[in-house]
Amino acid sequence: MHFTTAAISALFASVALAAPLNSDESDHRDGNIFPDFDRYSDWAICKGKINKNRFPNLQAPNNEGGCVRYYQGIDMTGVVTEQHFFFRDGFKNACDCAAKCLEEPTMCTNWVWKHTFMQGDDGKRSCTLYSSPNLPTDVTLKYDLANSKGFNLLQPANNPQAGAPAPLTFLDAAGTIPDKFGVSGFMVQDQNGRQFC
Repeated sequence: MHFTTAAISALFASVALAAPLNSDESDHRDGNIFPDFDRYSDWAICKGKINKNRFPNLQAPNNEGGCVRYYQGIDMTGVVTEQHFFFRDGFKNACDCAAKCLEEPTMCTNWVWKHTFMQGDDGKRSCTLYSSPNLPTDVTLKYDLANSKGFNLLQPANNPQAGAPAPLTFLDAAGTIPDKFGVSGFMVQDQNGRQFC
């Protein structure tokens, strides 16, 4: 009997040790850092223009949609697959730019609406799309163009791509007057075809 009691006690102890101490949902209370999805609209830009009617796979809580992955006054874009669109091309605001990126989910992952001070922008903000983001300061990446595919443009001066702090958007070519209405953002399409912006 003593052997049976000891064996049963050992069995219960091993089962207790094998099971997680807190296996219910309260165990994950510190892991849920996300705001309530119902508050998405509080932070969304371009509501109504970027919506589920236009982009049926857009992951937003309601049809009004909008994008929440953006950086006001910061250009977080990179250097690969650089595409420029201007006011004369019909790009009137940042929502036109974000929508263009969503329309090209296999080529575009980030966009910026800012003054580029390049020929053709007519002194207005313009849209630039990219397939790579800004790199952190201590990272430099050299692209192997011979074995790469699917990208359009990579300026020679951008290969290698040197990391740097994400630049601000500016109202002047000298970069002295920050533009609080410049904006950049991320877009992704997951393996199930769902789009996030």
